[in-house]
Amino acid sequence: MCRQFKEQNLDPGGFAEYIRVPAPNVRHATFLIPDERISDEEASFTEPLACCLRAVKRSQLAAGDSVLVVGLGSIGLMFVQLVRRLGCLVLAAETIPARQAMGRDFHAIVPESTERAPEVVNDLTHGRGVDCVMVTAGGGAALQWGARMVRDGGQLHLFAGGEGAIPVPVDQLYHRELMLTATYSSSPAELGEAFELICHGDVAVNTLMTHRLPLSRLGEAVSLTRSHQAMKVFITGELA
Repeated sequence: MCRQFKEQNLDPGGFAEYIRVPAPNVRHATFLIPDERISDEEASFTEPLACCLRAVKRSQLAAGDSVLVVGLGSIGLMFVQLVRRLGCLVLAAETIPARQAMGRDFHAIVPESTERAPEVVNDLTHGRGVDCVMVTAGGGAALQWGARMVRDGGQLHLFAGGEGAIPVPVDQLYHRELMLTATYSSSPAELGEAFELICHGDVAVNTLMTHRLPLSRLGEAVSLTRSHQAMKVFITGELA
């Protein structure tokens, strides 16, 4: 959120053959990949994992809390691992069966349909509701849906952006004392933490990379992602 961070842009940005990296980025946010420990693909998760770390910190989750992760893309699956490391009870909501299965592989409780999620949350929390709903997909509509399952005094955290206004009535936020938080990016400190987590295998990311394509096939990569045929696509610098 600081002005200096916003001025440190990579030029011209993602999916270019070459980029210019400002000196502060090199000093504070560049890491040597230990070839014998992790692959380039695994290392590429440093930035998104750092963003997840920032969200977990801002949510102030602690051992014994219950969390509902909305969306089990690569981001949601990293959230599942991070909050489980804290000792939280983790539930997740996802519509795609293959991603539901991956969530269960990471020991999240995943109902077979989102329609059953309120019932499962109610049973597991004895009618109290979860302490935090972490929205990684679905935007405003997911916030409104998640508000049904968060406890009074609980938190709705918006990780993913999207269109639309905040659909939760002000009166509900007020009388239930709900807390609405959001995170957008990460800091150099979280980048370092995320890199170490990946290097030590504390957060598993190797199964999240489902496709590897050259830069010349970027359009195909985008299509695979938008159609949910791919979990995460790694773009190489090769042109063919």
